[in-house]
Amino acid sequence: MAKWALDVLEQPGPTAALSADSRPLLYRNDRQVKLLHVSLDQAWPGEGHPPGPEGAKTIIYAQPLRDAVEDLRVSRELSSVGQPYGRDWGVLGEDEEDDYPRIHLGAEWDTEIPRPTGDPARDRFSASLLAWNTYQNLELTQRRLLNAMDRLVDGAISSAPHQISESGIRAGGGVRRWPELIDMVEQHETQRWQDLLSFPLTLPLPGLPKSSADRRTFRDALYESMEALRGRWPVLQNLVVPIKVTMLVVPPPQGKDLDNLALDVLPAVHEVLRPHVEPWHFTPGLLDEGDSADTQMKRERDQAFKRLKSLNTQSVTAYQVIELKRRPEHPPQGLLRLTLGLGDGYDHRTQSLWQRTDTRLWRKLHRL
Repeated sequence: MAKWALDVLEQPGPTAALSADSRPLLYRNDRQVKLLHVSLDQAWPGEGHPPGPEGAKTIIYAQPLRDAVEDLRVSRELSSVGQPYGRDWGVLGEDEEDDYPRIHLGAEWDTEIPRPTGDPARDRFSASLLAWNTYQNLELTQRRLLNAMDRLVDGAISSAPHQISESGIRAGGGVRRWPELIDMVEQHETQRWQDLLSFPLTLPLPGLPKSSADRRTFRDALYESMEALRGRWPVLQNLVVPIKVTMLVVPPPQGKDLDNLALDVLPAVHEVLRPHVEPWHFTPGLLDEGDSADTQMKRERDQAFKRLKSLNTQSVTAYQVIELKRRPEHPPQGLLRLTLGLGDGYDHRTQSLWQRTDTRLWRKLHRL
């Protein structure tokens, strides 16, 4: 759907909508897209979404890259006003405004195996309690890990926005008299992205393909890399939270379509990691089998699984692609790195950092 929408936006619209110079709807070529964020909201009626007459829809939010980068820069400067000297740029603290769910740092749930009591009902409840606690610990661990990765990506974007492709530090005003200051900022921003690209949970993927033969090799290497990630991180072998995929791209000299890249990477994530589109339905129950509330929960769960048969249940619920600047040290085939984050789910709605920043600045400037 994202690829179709991006392709359509570069084609001329109906004759009545065209201007005199017959410009395309949004851009000349979808290769101009340098920041891409896609999320899925299933909007099932009865789950907080009243049935509407419009049916399914696609919502597109777009802005020029120069505006997105400037928003990120201004937001960073505003957030640093009044902060202690030496505060790291762009990294949101736990007490500041952000868009990720708060994760309580309380004690983990007890997973000690209880001794048999000889009472079938009590032993059955103890077993269900153990299963529930184990599941909750796994969910908490995955949320902490993925939330931390989301913050690292956001920190790199907000503190080093001029490393995004085709953006740059403007040497205007008094800055042009201080080229060494520009060099210092460039070095700082480059280091932030290098740190993220080398982070242990940032998966290095093969070089971008140039031909159909390279694409087959590229896909094979994708699966091998995903299997290696799954082997190195046992906590990710059984995903119980929705997943977001972030792809960090340094394109080859001729450029790269970000939507085409997702068509290769996402199937490998789906097949190897097998993230479930609604994993919360697998939460173990705590009630006795004969309890009426437990019977109702099972009925609702069965209805949810029946409904999900119409979908690809193994799927990420959000992904984003960020194209970075090429540098002389980058290989001709480009670079590709992948990180996992917290996806769009029942208690979390993902939005791109650039859209969230735009909304936040609007509220601050208009004091809403």
